[in-house]
Amino acid sequence: MADLIQYLSAKSARNPSWSSKDTVAYVSNQSGVPQIWETNIHTGKTVRLSSGDERTVSMIADAKAKAVLFTMDLGGDEQEQIFLYKKGSPAVNLTKDNHARNYIGGISKNRLIYSSNARDPMSFDIMAMDMKTGKTEIIIENHDHYNMPAGVSPDGRYFAYHKLKGLSDDCLYVADIDAKTTELVPANAITAAYGNPCFKSDGSGLYYTSDFDGEFASVYFYDLTTKANRLIYKDKHWDVDKLALSSDDKYLAMVINEDGYSKIKILNTADGSFVNAPNPPQGFVFTYGGFGFSPKGHILAFALSSGKRVMDVWILDLDSDKIEKITHSSLEGIDPDDLIEPILDHYTSFDGLKIPYWLFVPKGKKAKDLALMIEIHGGPEGQEYPVFEPVMQYLLSRGIAIAAPNVRGSTGYGKTYSHLDDKEKRLDSVKDIEWLIKHLVSKGIAKQNSIAVSGTSYGGFMTLSCAARLPHLFCAAVDNVGMFNLATFLENTSGYRRAHRESEYGVLATQREMLESVSPAAKVDDITGPLMIIHGANDPRVPVSEAEAVVAYLRGKGVEVKYLRYEDEGHGLSKLKNRLDCYPQVCEFLLKYMDL
Repeated sequence: MADLIQYLSAKSARNPSWSSKDTVAYVSNQSGVPQIWETNIHTGKTVRLSSGDERTVSMIADAKAKAVLFTMDLGGDEQEQIFLYKKGSPAVNLTKDNHARNYIGGISKNRLIYSSNARDPMSFDIMAMDMKTGKTEIIIENHDHYNMPAGVSPDGRYFAYHKLKGLSDDCLYVADIDAKTTELVPANAITAAYGNPCFKSDGSGLYYTSDFDGEFASVYFYDLTTKANRLIYKDKHWDVDKLALSSDDKYLAMVINEDGYSKIKILNTADGSFVNAPNPPQGFVFTYGGFGFSPKGHILAFALSSGKRVMDVWILDLDSDKIEKITHSSLEGIDPDDLIEPILDHYTSFDGLKIPYWLFVPKGKKAKDLALMIEIHGGPEGQEYPVFEPVMQYLLSRGIAIAAPNVRGSTGYGKTYSHLDDKEKRLDSVKDIEWLIKHLVSKGIAKQNSIAVSGTSYGGFMTLSCAARLPHLFCAAVDNVGMFNLATFLENTSGYRRAHRESEYGVLATQREMLESVSPAAKVDDITGPLMIIHGANDPRVPVSEAEAVVAYLRGKGVEVKYLRYEDEGHGLSKLKNRLDCYPQVCEFLLKYMDL
């Protein structure tokens, strides 16, 4: 049986982007920290493009400019600086301001298009930088917090950006870079979710996704000349999560989210038919960046993972009618046959709502009388997917089953579902966990006195909520960078994030009492432990003060709390050395209190 170090050392590759017609750049943790690598799709030759002890946060390659743009921060502080890499030269820091956060947009006529809060920490302006001289100018000055670049048109004239006010309120705009004018897309847009803009090669219009006309995200085309908006594809039951358009506009690739599994569909834009292309293995296609066609031809690059597969980069060649994996991330000696694919199941919650969940059953065991951990995803506007997660797979190898639910408030099941936990309805999602336990125990799957709960970010908030409001149901709880008090969280989170988070949790100035009443802090005296809390000292999203508050209070009452604080991390652990310190302690803690 593989040990925990092997699981934590397993490699992965994600966020592919074409750096030339023959090479794909991507982010990999081969060195122990996420960095940029590049692989030739014909020869398999692989080289590392970036180095250092800090993580790469995001990356976009530009084959035309023969450049790779990427961002890095310091110790997880998310003050991302934009770096430029060109073959034969070391990477250059373009933004050089560790007091500002920057997001990559793309390259337009040797100008970097990006957004930055350098002028005002509370808001992001859309910027242009001459990459030869370093001279910058503000294209669009903003005073409304998040303004996120979403792509430059192939002809370099336009760029798309979001005014992100909330998950379901992220208006899409297209700006003329030289004229410094901007327009809303579509012209009559209403409050809804908009995403994935893909410009046609001549810049005449763009494809995008939105749920403005239904429960799920559909595909539309907007003509920038006539202002006409046309429906391209609509699924009655699932979201279109991602789009990519081939360089000749012939093929539009879509990722359909079918109950957490990803399905790739290729639309022939000329006749509206779907291409009968090879299918990738069942799993999750990484949709947080890195999904695109080659600069020439029709080769689609994407990253994919499942329970038994670490995330790797794949290519789908439509012209050759073949699909293959181009990175081969190491499992560090773990036997693939020891890895577990989850089973998708559903249960009924307190109000009759049907809730999906993934059940991971340890190898060689039946789904009966299991020691079980409930793993709750972050967000809350997020979704649990069937992907390889090293700590979960190690716990499975030690005999601990895992249930990973998509409680109300999760994405992927329609916008009504995603709003069922908003503001004063926050505790309904905690009730969903209570009813999941009732389901698992009544079915004989889980042992009543051997159930633990764990989660990260909002999942950490849910973990603390479970420990405070359902203490009799859990033998142990592990909170990773979770919120203890929603009011103090909103007071102390990065200023530009506050309005975005208030749309989900409630407005601090007018709803403070409600925010506090639904927080774990309101029931902290009911937490009996044992509890483990993990936090990065530089976390700009959920400040470490949230962890410090609950630890100090509970220790003062004599409750058992194990606290792991990492001085060079932010919102989660990205460095292998810290993961190797943290997760052996997490596993030891769980095994002890789950009586294994």
